[in-house]
Amino acid sequence: MFLAPADTPGIEILRNVNTGVGDPADGTHAYMRFTDVRVPADHLLGPEGSGFEIAQTRLSGGRLHHAMRTIAQARQALDMMCERVLSRTTKGSLLSEKQFAQAAISDSYIELEQFRLFVLRTAWLIDQQGYLAARKDVAACKVQAAKVLQDVVGRSMHLHGALGVSADLPLHRMWRQAPWMGVHDGPTEVHQTTVVRQLLRGYEPHPGLWPRMHLPQRLADAQVTVAAAIERAEREAAAVTG
Repeated sequence: MFLAPADTPGIEILRNVNTGVGDPADGTHAYMRFTDVRVPADHLLGPEGSGFEIAQTRLSGGRLHHAMRTIAQARQALDMMCERVLSRTTKGSLLSEKQFAQAAISDSYIELEQFRLFVLRTAWLIDQQGYLAARKDVAACKVQAAKVLQDVVGRSMHLHGALGVSADLPLHRMWRQAPWMGVHDGPTEVHQTTVVRQLLRGYEPHPGLWPRMHLPQRLADAQVTVAAAIERAEREAAAVTG
């Protein structure tokens, strides 16, 4: 990872929406081309070959920040949902009296609160032990962010009907963020793999034919343990009376 002055020969800015270069409709990210750019050795950020490590350090915090922004967006969608069902009447009653609408609100609230507390705990863990200790949970937050946003915003869109998918409300724009959330800073599948790899480090394979919780084997082991305890108690009793 390195820094290069913008006027270095060979750097070409094809698109930068912040400075007006290129068409902003093309996207919100810069598009640059490096052709035979020479970078002085003292422009390296950290040792050579450590760019990925530096990026991951930054991305760990960024992924949690994305999760926090997801909470805010999903909360706004839930607020809009609750307001809608109290305002819209259909087939003789408010939407709030329809069981499907009630289920949508209930599921959204539960899912959002679980996610919010999980993100809060992960941030606390980072403060206490650092990013490496929280790596599994950061990855899990990133996975869950896309799902929570898609679920809650999708339900809100549905309860708003045709208005929910129109440009007159922000819901359609918020809903489009969900697949984006599942791609940037690493796709969902990569983070799922990270969660599993980190989680399995706390386990080891169980020897033998049957799983550790195989009930017939546990019963047999318990019988052996009880029989040995009874035999030991009988010997101790005999020694005392003898």
